Amino acid sequence: MNRAGRTALAVAFLIGLGAPLSALTIRAGLAYGPRSINDALLTTTYHPGSVFTPSLELGFGRGWFAGVAYETGPQMSGALGLYDSPAVFTLSGLELFGGYEFRMKSLALFIRGGYGLYSYKQSVDYSYVQDFPVDGTGSAFLAAAGLKFYPWKFIFLSAEAKYISLRVKPYDRSVDLGGWRLQSGVGFAFDF
Repeated sequence: MNRAGRTALAVAFLIGLGAPLSALTIRAGLAYGPRSINDALLTTTYHPGSVFTPSLELGFGRGWFAGVAYETGPQMSGALGLYDSPAVFTLSGLELFGGYEFRMKSLALFIRGGYGLYSYKQSVDYSYVQDFPVDGTGSAFLAAAGLKFYPWKFIFLSAEAKYISLRVKPYDRSVDLGGWRLQSGVGFAFDF
């Protein structure tokens, strides 16, 4: 994690230390939706995929929260090269974030920002490129905004737009794996 990521996490932690523990909330959620990738060649080859994100949040104070999420999705399949060799691509990552939720009765608007550690892999079924695997990791900032609807005190429905700014350079070409994630989900909230 670079210096800016460590600083952002330290600030979120220090804000949390100042929050009263009497207003503690734990939220566990599950979201699903489409994922876009900014790189035009990858988008043409694999077409936009979907993403599945379980998350765990700790709410403290008056609207502040911090959490962790794991973004993953199914393998994206396509064909590469002159001979349309079969290829698969995967992208997943662990995200740490902090944010603020403005709650009005059963509706809550939120914003959050964080840092993600992602892994990616591309496999091509062609003998001449099998010695050149595309398999690596990268890190990036993320920003999201959305809303949560609480039909009951302990259950929420969510909708979120998230942007990830992930760039990697597996060989001599920079690849932009960042993009938008538009997700909806459901979760449980427990107040203490």
